[in-house]
Amino acid sequence: MGTKEETLDLLGHEDNSPSDTEGQVRASESGIPFSDMDEARLFYDLLDSLVIIIDKNNQILMANSKALRYLEHEGRSIIHTDLTDLCPSEEEKEKASSFFSSVLSGKEEIDGKYEMPVLINEDIQYTFLMNTSVLKDSESPKKALMLSCMDIQERKVQENDLLIEFEMIYSHLDSIPYAFVLSDYRGIITFWNQHATRLFGFTRDEVIGQPISIIMPNRYRKAHEGWDELISIGKSPVVGNIIEVTGLRKDGTEFPIELAITTTRIKGNRFHGAIINDISKRKMKERLMSISKNKYRMMFEKSPLGIFHFDENGVITQCNENLVKILDVPVGDVISKVIGFNIIESFDDEHSIKKAIKQVLAGIPSRYEDDFHSPFSEKVVPIKAEFSPVISDEGRFMGGVCVVEDFTERKAAEEELNQYAQDLAKANEELKSLDRMKDEFISNLRHELKTPLIPIKGYSELMYDGALGELNQKQKDAVEKMMLSSERLKRLIDSLIYVSITEGGNVEYSFVPLRIAEVIDSAVHDRSPELASKAHEVEVSISKDIPLINGDLDYLEEVFINLIDNSIKFMHQGGNIKISAVLQDDQKIHIKIIDNGIGIAEENLPDIFNRFYQVDGSSTRKYGGNGLGLYICKKIIEAHNGDIWAESKKGSGTTIHILLPAK
Repeated sequence: MGTKEETLDLLGHEDNSPSDTEGQVRASESGIPFSDMDEARLFYDLLDSLVIIIDKNNQILMANSKALRYLEHEGRSIIHTDLTDLCPSEEEKEKASSFFSSVLSGKEEIDGKYEMPVLINEDIQYTFLMNTSVLKDSESPKKALMLSCMDIQERKVQENDLLIEFEMIYSHLDSIPYAFVLSDYRGIITFWNQHATRLFGFTRDEVIGQPISIIMPNRYRKAHEGWDELISIGKSPVVGNIIEVTGLRKDGTEFPIELAITTTRIKGNRFHGAIINDISKRKMKERLMSISKNKYRMMFEKSPLGIFHFDENGVITQCNENLVKILDVPVGDVISKVIGFNIIESFDDEHSIKKAIKQVLAGIPSRYEDDFHSPFSEKVVPIKAEFSPVISDEGRFMGGVCVVEDFTERKAAEEELNQYAQDLAKANEELKSLDRMKDEFISNLRHELKTPLIPIKGYSELMYDGALGELNQKQKDAVEKMMLSSERLKRLIDSLIYVSITEGGNVEYSFVPLRIAEVIDSAVHDRSPELASKAHEVEVSISKDIPLINGDLDYLEEVFINLIDNSIKFMHQGGNIKISAVLQDDQKIHIKIIDNGIGIAEENLPDIFNRFYQVDGSSTRKYGGNGLGLYICKKIIEAHNGDIWAESKKGSGTTIHILLPAK
């Protein structure tokens, strides 16, 4: 915003200077005698302006009658007083003295006009517009200054009031929430408010005096040329209208703006005002709404479900292609039959569809799921329909929308599934029957297989002990082999049967309090013949503070027999087995079976507890076994809520770890 003087100039202010009077009072610089000044006063008294003559010291030499009426107050004479003493301040006094001195000295840059405030008293103040002329005394080198004055105090008051009014207007325009730019007829910016600075990035000092095209992209600047001609004849397409264009920020970025232009004439000068609003967010919202509208339109058209909209009277207004297919309506009949179809009037009051529509028209969602007889064809189709009311952002009810799913295929699939479930239930009963038969078969098989083994083993032991007569050593060795083979056959039968019943989940354990030391001792005693035959030694070290455990005696004993048997098989003659058990802080019993056998390669360790896995699986393998021992051990230990694992290196023996919870 410019200064007050610039504002007045901008309004085309016309100066009411006393130019006519100036011609009447201007004296010739050829000189007049100062002694004739009193006679000249008679002439000056006839003039309408104030005439004052002062010397080089600003002393008043003469004043006409009008000047005296203005300046003399309460009988005070002003002749031979300093004119500048009438100035209201020392600053004004110094300015007036400097001006008068400059005029008397003949400086060319002084135009001879001066506005001087005059203070008579607290209640009387004037502002004189002075035209000056230099007077020379024809009888001496003295000079004087003649002042032709006009009182412009009233005009100054009006100008100040006008400036205050304009400052209020400019202050208001500076605080409005829109960018406001004022330019003259040439398109030169004359006003720029704070919001314009925030919007475009230019400060006021950077744009005042610059062409309005500074805030336009280059491609629009050519079009701006000639706007003044269009506006001047009142045929501009932009004046009086709101238009959308592109603005240019100081940093070179472009953005959409909304522009309203007005034009006016003040004192003959034409000015254009522009109210500018950034519509970037609105444009983005419109773009997103357009994208969203297209997206929902595409979803509406391409949806695999049937969709239709109905108004507040229950009349269908829109539908998609899939609904037409579900209702079996020819494409050519959609407009005539479907669009405009009144659902309320077309169904009985007891029909579920009509009830659902009425519920939605009351603002409550509803649903329908049943066989539906199409009113447009003979087709009966099972459908699932979801009805929802449609409310605008303004809260206005706009009918409802329905999403329809044809579940003919699903219904057929459900029927097939139900039939399959029935067949499966029947098969399951048959399997349960077979499972019971299998359990009975396994139980009988176990009994039938073990029955002949019992007398074989019993008579072999009697013969070995000499109860049936003394045997020579060769006979005794043969009987011993019979005993070992019968024991091996018994264990093989037990292993196969255990695996079978484990897979069926039918293993029955009898958990009772046990001492782990007694279980281990029993297993060692069971394997004592094999240990003795290979001269193996067993060291058992079990802490005395080991508590009882809950376990199945037979199955736990089977675990330790299997583990000891593995050590026997995979140790050279005269091997050593160490068995220990300690109580850990977590109240678990940690048992170790350590041997100094051939060991297991690290890559084979993860698989040794798998069913039927054998490290040496070749047909020419040196060591016997069926690959079930460690698998059975793992299953039994896990059934006791324990854990089992192995540590070994090839050629360095094997350590089996078992953790069992204490009672």
